[in-house]
Amino acid sequence: YNEYKSYLSMAGQEEELFESIQCVEITSQVIMKITRHSQHELDKQLDPHVNGVLLGLINENKGVLEVTHCFPLMNNELEEDIETNREYQLEMERSLRLVNIDYQQVGFYQSTYLNTHCDRNFLENVFVYLEEMKEAIAVIYDPLKTKLGNLSIRAFKLSLPSFRLYREEKEFTSNMLKDNGLTFENLFKEIPVMIKNSALTNVLLCELDTVQDTAPFFTLPTSSYLEKSMQLLLMGLDEVNQDLQKINVHQRNVYKQQQQLLQYVQKKKNENAIREKEGLKPLPEEDVSKLFKPPPPVGRLEPLLSANRIAAHCEMIEEHVRNGIGKLYLADAFTS
Repeated sequence: YNEYKSYLSMAGQEEELFESIQCVEITSQVIMKITRHSQHELDKQLDPHVNGVLLGLINENKGVLEVTHCFPLMNNELEEDIETNREYQLEMERSLRLVNIDYQQVGFYQSTYLNTHCDRNFLENVFVYLEEMKEAIAVIYDPLKTKLGNLSIRAFKLSLPSFRLYREEKEFTSNMLKDNGLTFENLFKEIPVMIKNSALTNVLLCELDTVQDTAPFFTLPTSSYLEKSMQLLLMGLDEVNQDLQKINVHQRNVYKQQQQLLQYVQKKKNENAIREKEGLKPLPEEDVSKLFKPPPPVGRLEPLLSANRIAAHCEMIEEHVRNGIGKLYLADAFTS
C-alpha cells in the first residue's frame, strides 16, 4: 500500500511539473541568434537544419519559461560530434556561470522547413530533455516561412501520455495507443510563445515602424511555397499508404497462421480418435501457443508521426491560402 501511495504521489508531481508551463517567453536577442545561426549555415551552403541549446529560468508563480540565452551546436552525425558537443556544452555553461548569465538548460532549438521536424529523432531529443527536466521545451524555427515575412517560432513538448508511453516502450502498438488515448493530435503539445523586448528595443521598433515600407504587405503569395507544401503533403500520404499495405500484409499473415493452427488442432484430434479405436493412449496435449507464435504487431509510432506531419502541412496550406486569397481579391480589384 505504501509503495502504491508513493507511486501515485510521484505520478502527481510529474503531471504537475508537465502542466506547470503555460507560456514561453523568448527574448528578441535569442530570436536573432537563432535566425543568424540558420542564415549563416545557409550562406555557407552547409546543412540547413541547425540546432542549439536554450538557456533560461522558470517562473513557477506565473507558469512561464523564460528563454534568455542560447548557443549553437554542430549536428550529431558522428560519435565524435556527440562527444564534442557534450564537452562544448559543459564549457559554455561554465563560462556563462562566470559572467553571471543564466546557464540552466531549458530545452533546445532546431530549424526545419515546412514542418518536417516531426520525426523519430526529434521525438527522441525531446524525450531526453524531458527526462532531465520535466519543464523542458523544443523551439522550432522555420527559415523559409520567416523569409516570406511571417516569423515562425513555435514551442513544443511531448504530451504526458506520450512521454510515459515512450518511457516504457520505444515502439507503439495499436493496443497501446488505444489504452492511453493517444493520437497524432495529442502526441505533442504546443505551448504559446511570446517574444519579450527591452524598453530600448521597443523604442527602436517604434522608430522603424514609422519608416517601414508597406509594399511587402501587398506582395502576392508565391506558388513555389504552396507547391513545395503540396509535395510534402503527397509524400506524407504515400507514407500512410505504405503503412496500410504493411497492416494488410500483417492481417494476412495472422489469418494464415490461424488457419494453420486450426488444421494442426484438427489433425491432432483425428490422430487421437484413430488411436482410441486401436486401443492406444491418446497423444499428450501440446502448448499450441509455443508452436504457433503470433507475428509481431505493426509498429504505430512512424505512422503516428506521419499523420502529425500531414496535419501540420494541411494547417500550413490553409493558413497560406487564407492569407493570400485576400491579396488576390485586392489585386483583382485594382486591375479591373
